[in-house]
Amino acid sequence: MLRIAICCGGGFSSSALAAHLEKESEEKGLKERASFIFIPILHLLDRMDEVDVAMVCPHMEMQVRKDAPKYTIPVTIIPPRLYGLMPAQSFIEDAEDIYDLWKNGAKNMVTFPEEPRPLA
Repeated sequence: MLRIAICCGGGFSSSALAAHLEKESEEKGLKERASFIFIPILHLLDRMDEVDVAMVCPHMEMQVRKDAPKYTIPVTIIPPRLYGLMPAQSFIEDAEDIYDLWKNGAKNMVTFPEEPRPLA
């Protein structure tokens, strides 16, 4: 099972998103594939041992770029296409792919080459 952190600055939207994804993954029988928790981005460096992948809200991309060399887990920005729709299946698939890219040598901030980066 992949342990996924949903991260942002203050936590209002991302904590709600993490709770939604956890509930939806349970309802859709996806719990054997992934679990979701909320971790504020400012605490991620101290809590990386709790998760396998961190998915960060789009507006925190500059913070992730700044701290990228410090992360010992794959960290990615949630694509805006997922952030509004919030389907657990898509989050899990992206997290699995990001984790595979990381295991095969991708560096942080892990991205999909074909995924547009609005803040890049």
